[in-house]
Amino acid sequence: MEPRITELETRFEYIHRDLNEVRNDVKSIKSRLTYVAGAAAVIGAPLVWIANNRMDQILLLLTS
Repeated sequence: MEPRITELETRFEYIHRDLNEVRNDVKSIKSRLTYVAGAAAVIGAPLVWIANNRMDQILLLLTS
């Protein structure tokens, strides 16, 4: 029975290691998504502001 317990302990260690890798991957993905969302806001906000201030010119260009 001792070899079976040793094998189970070994497999448990592998599972524990794999779960730690998954946790680290999830943290990395979260930080990347946060960065992308922030970058989109920084780029998008000025574009929306410009479009809002120049709406009459944009409409004139589209209708001509």
